[in-house]
Amino acid sequence: MFTTIEEANFQQVVDTWNQGFSDYLLPINVDQKGLEQRIQSLKLSKKLSVLYSINGEFAGIILLGVQTFRNIKVMWVGGMAVVPKYRQNKVASKLMNYAEQMAKEHHCEHLLLEVLEANERAKHLYQTKGFQTINELVVGEVVLPPTTNKKSKIHFQPIAPKEQVVNENKWTPWQNRCIFSDKNYTIYQESAKIGSISFNVVDESSSKNLILKQLHLFEQRDVFLVENILTTLKEQENSDSIKVTNFDKETSEYAVLEKIGMSIQLTQFQLAKKIVQS
Repeated sequence: MFTTIEEANFQQVVDTWNQGFSDYLLPINVDQKGLEQRIQSLKLSKKLSVLYSINGEFAGIILLGVQTFRNIKVMWVGGMAVVPKYRQNKVASKLMNYAEQMAKEHHCEHLLLEVLEANERAKHLYQTKGFQTINELVVGEVVLPPTTNKKSKIHFQPIAPKEQVVNENKWTPWQNRCIFSDKNYTIYQESAKIGSISFNVVDESSSKNLILKQLHLFEQRDVFLVENILTTLKEQENSDSIKVTNFDKETSEYAVLEKIGMSIQLTQFQLAKKIVQS
């Protein structure tokens, strides 16, 4: 039986989420405020997101959202978890079937999700459901050198998400989209427009971290400026570190980040299933 999280007691929603992720590869534990923040900040839908129950007990949860990016309507799985004692009851399979049905009903072209590289059980489930791997994504921290010899004058100009969206790849991960970023900037070298960047600034305990969502350089010849760009941005935003989240490993910008130095926390895959309308 499915119950929307809009209809359910929200503390039970939180409890089911926390139980499902309690023995995850990266355990997650949130309170009501934390889960509400995730739902609101990533434009997930309480009407589409559901709990699945067995014998009156909530056994699993899936968070879903629908958006149109560059004229392509997609549904994203913003998190799915199964309570440990119900792991052998095909709960995850039922939740994914529900998501696919909702994607069809909302006329989405693709159903999207991410899965940790090390999560073999989940990867197998998604493969059996017909998902294809789109790209490999990295979460980690850029290890900038203590000092950088700035050879070029770099500066930034804020832009609206509707301007930044033209730079987005078709397969930019949902949560990295510019509409979910705190700041979107055009990058200039002297007076020349050379790229764009999207990021969040997050205060964590005693440090201020810049979370890089997107970095695009319009010309391949300018990728050597990445270190200069990030150093300038770090100083401008007065941040203690630069972290990356869900950064596409195949981009030329990421290749430069690797050369600069990356401390990788995890890698995961973005998967997609094309939705065939019946």
